[in-house]
Amino acid sequence: MSVADIAVVIAAAAAIAGIGWFFFAPRRARAAELSGGVQRITVTVRGGYSPDVIRARPGVPLEVVFDRQESGDCTSRVVFPDLAVSASLPAFGQTTVRLAPPAGSFSFACGMNMIHGTLIVDPDGTPAAAGDDGAQADTGPVSRAPAISAGPSASEAQAAEAEAAEAAGRRAGITDLTRRVLTGAVLTAPVLFAVMAHEVFKAGWAPGALLNHWAQLALITPVMFYTGWPVHRTGWLALAHRSPDMNSLITLGTVAAYGYSLLVTLAPGLFPADVRGVYFEAAGTILTLILLGRLIETRARAGTGQAIRELLGLQARTARVVRGGTEAEIPVEDVIAGDEVVIRPGEKIPVDAVVLSGSSAVDESMVTGEPMPAAKRAGDTVIGATINTTGSLRVRAEKVGADTMLAQIIKLVQQAQASKAPIQRLADAVSGYFVPMVIAIAITTFTIWFTAGPAPALTLALVSAVAVLIIACPCALGLATPLSVMVGTGKGA
Repeated sequence: MSVADIAVVIAAAAAIAGIGWFFFAPRRARAAELSGGVQRITVTVRGGYSPDVIRARPGVPLEVVFDRQESGDCTSRVVFPDLAVSASLPAFGQTTVRLAPPAGSFSFACGMNMIHGTLIVDPDGTPAAAGDDGAQADTGPVSRAPAISAGPSASEAQAAEAEAAEAAGRRAGITDLTRRVLTGAVLTAPVLFAVMAHEVFKAGWAPGALLNHWAQLALITPVMFYTGWPVHRTGWLALAHRSPDMNSLITLGTVAAYGYSLLVTLAPGLFPADVRGVYFEAAGTILTLILLGRLIETRARAGTGQAIRELLGLQARTARVVRGGTEAEIPVEDVIAGDEVVIRPGEKIPVDAVVLSGSSAVDESMVTGEPMPAAKRAGDTVIGATINTTGSLRVRAEKVGADTMLAQIIKLVQQAQASKAPIQRLADAVSGYFVPMVIAIAITTFTIWFTAGPAPALTLALVSAVAVLIIACPCALGLATPLSVMVGTGKGA
């Protein structure tokens, strides 16, 4: 073994050890600051969570202010699956999530399950003052941020506002993704066609101009840097946050393919004739298809959000209440348990109630699926958001606001979307190790080909390492499972 071989082996071992330390070394937690009986901490959302490990104490309310400094659908929602909490995060704004967690360790992630963080609630710990743990605790004004309460305490109006804001951001994201996908498809298709036709038919009828390396470079460069920008940005930021995801692997693979092809184009004399092939079409196709998949996923998630908005839209807006012998129409939010409510034919029933007088047929298909209206008379119960069809009813409100059946259905759907299937937890665990392993395998492949492979060793080693990065891209591992859960709960809604 030559000196060069020994140097490469030592460098590879050091690189693999460095990668292991970088990705798997213990992370320093930042403690929330206790002020006025509430623990507070700010988490910056920009390609990852900073800090991504939060330490708090149980028995004290916790306010986590998510300061989102980016747009796009990836980080538009934060989910605490173990606490059944999900909150929308508007782009370039702050959102306060209020929690009352018990002791334990709880993960949180973006809605697409691509970036992750951990909340550690230590019964023996105490909140740190400003400057502890080497970081400054949050003392900024929380009033700037809309507050999202955990679980059942969130109001319907709050949920509707959050869903509307998220829908607006998602529409903008769909428009941007559509533009990038079309650009990528238009520029990549001729290059892919020319390369495939040449490979399959080995004939001269394939467009020769498109087989020229400079022509491919001109067409694929915009795909690399415009179409692929959302992937590259998220991928590099995830690596910087020591939380590599599938975007990181896509970025490494396409940058390796593009960089190698660029080098072959600019200086072909550095490579033997039989390895002067370029991979421009691979980089363009991968990025375009990944963005296409993200566009499809975003549209599917938009349909799920629409299901929540439709449920929220079923609620009656006003109620005709009798107080002090006077009948008045008031917002449904102002109805209290025990109020007498008058419901005319054709109106929605505003709250869950018991019939005091009158008789009518009520369309309850929203709840039961039964197309035939159910007869209601004194003593029967009626459900909010169902429709009174034929007669007038006077009812007594029993359950209002968050206690109504419709509100409970909405809460269950939101909790289902904020939950995590057991197989998804396995996918999270695997994906956390997968990217560092692929990088390590690429380094190992380079080392083996360089030390034991045929001449030209350096070129073949580089090509082999690039091949590992290009093909190791199982995006379904990180995307298919959360997407399936999201779409499933949307269909259930």
